[in-house]
Amino acid sequence: MGKKHFYDGLGDELRAILLSQIRNLWSHSSTALEGNSLTLGETAFVLEEGLTIAGKPLRDHQEVVGHARAIKLIYGLLDRDAIGEEDVFLLHQAVLTDRAADIYRPAGAWKKEANFTSAIGSDGRQFIREYPSPSRVPALMAEWLTRFNHFYRTGGMPWDDAVKCYASLHLSFVAIHPFFDGNGRMARLLSNLPVLRAGHPPIVVPTSLRREYLDSISGYQNTVPGLADLSALEQLPENDASRQFVALCRDFARETVALVDNAFALQKNLTKDNKC
Repeated sequence: MGKKHFYDGLGDELRAILLSQIRNLWSHSSTALEGNSLTLGETAFVLEEGLTIAGKPLRDHQEVVGHARAIKLIYGLLDRDAIGEEDVFLLHQAVLTDRAADIYRPAGAWKKEANFTSAIGSDGRQFIREYPSPSRVPALMAEWLTRFNHFYRTGGMPWDDAVKCYASLHLSFVAIHPFFDGNGRMARLLSNLPVLRAGHPPIVVPTSLRREYLDSISGYQNTVPGLADLSALEQLPENDASRQFVALCRDFARETVALVDNAFALQKNLTKDNKC
């Protein structure tokens, strides 16, 4: 069965430009959410010219280059019927290009140490959130991959179903927090694979909605009882907080959809001109 892509029907030049635009936007947005200082224009310059920006940290350059490499791997996985643990590890290695070798903080392997974050509870007070322990991660991620591959094989999902799939995979991945670092970038990459395979452009979280995005995820995790002791994905609730995240995700793809629409409008004009 032939696979449909969001860029099918475009000429070679327009398709190449569109894919570069989406790569630039996706890499900029996803790394900027984690604190990368490069602007969209600077990200495009680094990725297209292979040069650095004076006065910007080397780490920021490495992050966008690594993310762009990960996007290339993502597109390569679209020809597969399923993905496995090793595919996830290779993607993580691409994302974490600037990390020194550390057996306790590995790139391309599940975390070896517990990880935590600061959060705000419903009472407005700060607390420390603990994610599932390293010992629980292999089983949880095996279950996550089973769920992922079920969605992945479905194919042809309409847009609304694809958004719900993205949101579900994203929330469950960051709840597990399987890596010592890079969990957000990995969630935003992997959760887009079923979206892309269904023929839709990727869902890219805009930097302008960073606060809403992070607050929504944290708010959902506040509703998960005993997150540190999570042992099965069925323990993750479907509730108002998860539905709020789905609603946000519907808005996240607006810019990529606009880029696709613009490319097809240009293609239509070219076809019309060629007929004259």
